[in-house]
Amino acid sequence: MSNQPPEIELPPITFLADGENEDEKQANLDAVLPSPGYPSMALLIADSITKRADLIVLDYSPQMVKLRLQIDGLWHELPQQDRGSGDYMLASLKKISNLNYLERRARQEGEFAAEFLNAKTKFNLVSQGVPTGERVVIHVNRKRPSTDTLADLGMRQKMIDELKEHLGRDSGLILVSTLPGDGLTTFYRGVLDAFDRFMRDYYSIEEVNRVEDEVINVNPITFDESAGQTSRSAVVELLLKEPDVLVFPEIPDGETFDYYCDLANEHEKLVLARIPAKNSVEAILRVMALKPTLSKFAQALLCVTYQRTIRRLCEKCRQPFSPPPQLLQQMGLPPGRVQSLYNHTQPPPPEQAVDQNGKPIEIQICPKCSGLGFMERTGLFELLNVSESFRKALSKTTDLASLTNLAKSEGYLSLREEGVVLVAKGTTSVQELQRVLQK
Repeated sequence: MSNQPPEIELPPITFLADGENEDEKQANLDAVLPSPGYPSMALLIADSITKRADLIVLDYSPQMVKLRLQIDGLWHELPQQDRGSGDYMLASLKKISNLNYLERRARQEGEFAAEFLNAKTKFNLVSQGVPTGERVVIHVNRKRPSTDTLADLGMRQKMIDELKEHLGRDSGLILVSTLPGDGLTTFYRGVLDAFDRFMRDYYSIEEVNRVEDEVINVNPITFDESAGQTSRSAVVELLLKEPDVLVFPEIPDGETFDYYCDLANEHEKLVLARIPAKNSVEAILRVMALKPTLSKFAQALLCVTYQRTIRRLCEKCRQPFSPPPQLLQQMGLPPGRVQSLYNHTQPPPPEQAVDQNGKPIEIQICPKCSGLGFMERTGLFELLNVSESFRKALSKTTDLASLTNLAKSEGYLSLREEGVVLVAKGTTSVQELQRVLQK
C-alpha cells in the first residue's frame, strides 16, 4: 500500500499574476503553479471568494500561521497551518504578486487576480515584518451591493424624506455619526448623495493629507496643517464665493466647532459635520465634551443622523420559529402581531454529524451563504430631530438618559427600536441585534 497522502482536489480557479510586462507575469505564474504552496493558496483564495470575504489576514509566529477571514464585518477563524506549510503558501502569494518572497521584514505591497465562480476578483497584498514574525493582509476587491444612496444602505423612505427636509434648508447644522470602523465614510457619502447637489454650491473642507473620496458636485477645498493652516483659514477665502453648503469631515476642537456654528447662525450657511459615537444622543454629548459655546451649538443644531451596520439573514436557509410571549414582550411587540421570527442556520458540531449508527455523514451547507447563515449587511438608523425644548435642555444638562428620554418623548426612535422592526420583518435575528447593540 502507498503511504502517500491523498491528493487534494483543487477548486477550478485560474490565477492572473502581476509583473512589469506580460513575459514577467507569465514567468511568475509558471513558477507558482507547480510550487508546493500552490494548493493551499488556491484553497484559501477560493474560500475567500465563496464566502464573500473582504479581508484575509495571515499572522506568522515561529511555529504556526493563524488565518482569518473578515466577512460582513466579523472575523472568522480558519484552521491554523504549521509554519512550513504557511511559508510555502506565502511564497506563492508573494511570487504571484510580483514581490520578493525571500523578504520577510520590510513592507511590501503587490496585487494579483483570480477567476473563479464566473467572475474575476482582484486582490491587494500587503506584508510586513512584526516582532512575532510577519503579518500579511490581503484585500479582496469583490463586487459588493451598491451603497451609493441612503436607500441602498437600508434607510426607511420616511426617514430619508425627513432627513431631506433638513438637507434642503438654507442654514443650520447637521451631525452625521456612527461607530468608527462601522461604515462612517460610506454613510457620510450616502448623506452627501441625498443633497440636491445640482441646485446649490457644496464645498468640503479637508486636510490635504486626509482627503476624502470625491463626491460628484461636492467641491473639495484643502488646507495644510503642517503649514499652520486650519479649516477656518480655508473657509475665510471660500466665503467670498458665497457657498450654500459647507461640509466638515472632522471636528478638531471646541473653538473650531464654534466657528462651524457661526457659519450656520451668522453667515446663514448649511453646515454638515461628522463625529463618531455610539448613538445620536452620544454624538451630541461628544461635541459638548469639546467645550464649544453651548448656546451657539443649540441654536445651530437641526438634527443628528446615525447609522450602525447589521448582518442580514440568508433568506435561503434562515430558520423560522414561533416566538414565546416573553420574547415578544421584551421586544415591545403586541401578542399575535408577529407569528414567526427567524434564526440563522448553523451546521451541527462534528460530534453530531453522524448517522444512526454513529458513522460520520456529510452535512450539506447552504450554497448561497456557504453555511454562514448571513448574507451581506444593512443599516440600522436613527434620526434625532432637534426641537426647541431639546435646544433648551442642551444648555442645562449633559446627562445621556435625560436627553434620550426627552428625545424619545418627541418621536425619536432608538437603534433598539429600529432593530426590532428588522427582526420582526425577518431581515435579521434577535441574536444579531443583541450583538450589534452591545458594541
